[in-house]
Amino acid sequence: MKKKTLLRIMIPLFILAIAGGLWLAKNNERQQAQARQEALTADNPAFRLTETSVDLDSYLSHQLPLILDFGAEDCPPCQVMRPALEKAHADHLGRAVIKFFDVWEHPDAAREYPIMVIPTQVIFNADGSPYEPSEEVRSALDFEYYNYTGTEDHALTVHVGILDEADFQLILADMGVRYE
Repeated sequence: MKKKTLLRIMIPLFILAIAGGLWLAKNNERQQAQARQEALTADNPAFRLTETSVDLDSYLSHQLPLILDFGAEDCPPCQVMRPALEKAHADHLGRAVIKFFDVWEHPDAAREYPIMVIPTQVIFNADGSPYEPSEEVRSALDFEYYNYTGTEDHALTVHVGILDEADFQLILADMGVRYE
């Protein structure tokens, strides 16, 4: 009789201890991931959101998917998109490089790219090649494709207009970036 009573007490306590241990381990993993992300931004200027000039080689040296957003702080559509841009940057820190360039303040930043309307995003894969969206992404968003003159090789993939949080998620997931 004592053994049954002892087992009735011990088994729930054992289950509770396992559940608590799993919760602590998971919480510790989240805290470590957050600390890694904070260290990345503090120690590595490559992971800042706002830049004044494009250093494509530096961004691509991280071998992460890259989104260059050309806009302006005072541009109304850019202001609408800014929260989604900041969230995508923060959520994918260390897994993607996302940069914002104010082309009204720093017009030379857009000199190498076909920026005719803002906001405009230029997107590269982790290996530096132009992003080629899957059929799923192409059916959800419009892209413009630029080729090199003479060879007709794919040079750039560009999205013109506002991207929301779901759009950023869709593009980055298509490039193999997991959202955590």
